[in-house]
Amino acid sequence: MRLVIGSAILFTYIVMIWGGIVRSTDSGLACPSWPMCYGDFTLPKETSAKLEMGHRTISSLAGIFVFLTFIYVWRRFKGLPKITSAVALLFTISAALTGMKMITSETPNLKYVSHMLLESFHIYESMIILAALVLTYRFMQFQDSAKEGIPIWAYLFAVATMITGVLVRYTGSGEACGHEWPTCAGALIPELNNWQVTLQFIHRNLAYLTWLAFLLYLIFSKSRLALYTFILVNLQFVFAVSMVLTGFFLPIVFLDTASGFFLFAWLTYHLNLKLQQPVLKEAWR
Repeated sequence: MRLVIGSAILFTYIVMIWGGIVRSTDSGLACPSWPMCYGDFTLPKETSAKLEMGHRTISSLAGIFVFLTFIYVWRRFKGLPKITSAVALLFTISAALTGMKMITSETPNLKYVSHMLLESFHIYESMIILAALVLTYRFMQFQDSAKEGIPIWAYLFAVATMITGVLVRYTGSGEACGHEWPTCAGALIPELNNWQVTLQFIHRNLAYLTWLAFLLYLIFSKSRLALYTFILVNLQFVFAVSMVLTGFFLPIVFLDTASGFFLFAWLTYHLNLKLQQPVLKEAWR
């Protein structure tokens, strides 16, 4: 069973990274129809179409493993694993429908605010799926009530940074501050008369607060988990800054996306939920 849910987590993670590549290479509309690329199973010739078709294929595999995880959990467990596996399946279905809507409405063109919001919502769906799967895996194991975890207040800072980061990416606000850091549009505190500059400025400041939150967590906790987490946060910070300074150089964008979603999964798995006893029980007992 670990292989099944592990595959669901892995493929979901790959889907999220692959989706970032599709977005960064403007390949979102390379396949004009849905769910097939040109209405059949023929492998497209164009690289952009192959990227988009590959994203859909990996998404399908992820969906299959999410479904298998749901079936297994609901047959053999009670309690929280049932809830989180159901959430994962629900948002997997929702993400498939959102993906279809994105193609039929040509959302990747980002012509309208509705397009930007739909693209952002699609990423949020993926984040919820990944978080639900990670928590399902965690809840299927015996929970040590004395085990230290990442404090919720630090976790919320990180999630807020990621949420605004998605909005920055999918509203075309990534270069609103120019290719500079720590300044934005030539100033530490820019004029906030442009909504894209404002959004980028808010995102950057949330990132600073997140870094500070995990520094405080490390100082007061002095645990290995806090140290490893702080290293991951700093790694993500380096990739994000490098992405801006290099003008969104594609390999750096890839590393930023991959490390960001890995950090999200790490934080979710190690979140301090203060569970006082095992949270699952095999259904037939």
